[in-house]
Amino acid sequence: MNTAHITASSANLADERIDFLGKTYGMLALCIAAGSAGAYFSMGASFPQEHPWIMLGIMVGGIFGVQAVRHISGLNFAALLGFGAITGLAISPLVGIVAAKSEMLVTQAFLTTAVSFVALTAYVFISRKDFSFLKGFIWTGLIGMIVLGLSNYFFFESGTLQLAISGMSVLLFSAFILYDTASILRDYPSNEYISAALTLYLDVFLLFQNLLYLFGVLGGDD
Repeated sequence: MNTAHITASSANLADERIDFLGKTYGMLALCIAAGSAGAYFSMGASFPQEHPWIMLGIMVGGIFGVQAVRHISGLNFAALLGFGAITGLAISPLVGIVAAKSEMLVTQAFLTTAVSFVALTAYVFISRKDFSFLKGFIWTGLIGMIVLGLSNYFFFESGTLQLAISGMSVLLFSAFILYDTASILRDYPSNEYISAALTLYLDVFLLFQNLLYLFGVLGGDD
């Protein structure tokens, strides 16, 4: 009787986690679609290029907004997709610059991001490794990248330094994918699928942004 009860509880827990992961990655896919649509339909828009700091403020506010309504059914879904569209608007100037050089470079950056994300996610799922040891490294690295990026923007204005920052950021956000995926599998409650999807989306978005910059600078002029 006790054994049967334990078995049933384990099965229910497993079903709950499978449902949570399905919702998380489903929401992630929809958010990526919203971001892609936002970038596509914002091509040529002057606002994000002329007001990058306002766009950054809107994006930061959007993160807090999604987190605030993450447990409100319906509204959480709309907020997540809205945030995805905003990030698409924010990155559209970079997409436009790279696409003007070669549309294939944008495709290559997108595919490289997708393959990297799938490979890193599969590694975490298959290995079941605990990547919590990366926490100190990635957060210190993130602070370092922000400081370097701001210093370069306001003082150095070096294309070489920006290229190095983007290269290091690709490694950093790949590590974030490992850390966040493992954390979602291990630590997130089953009702936090919106928060989990938002976390992964930010990793994917920032990885794509830096890869796109690298492809744009280093890619051919065809």
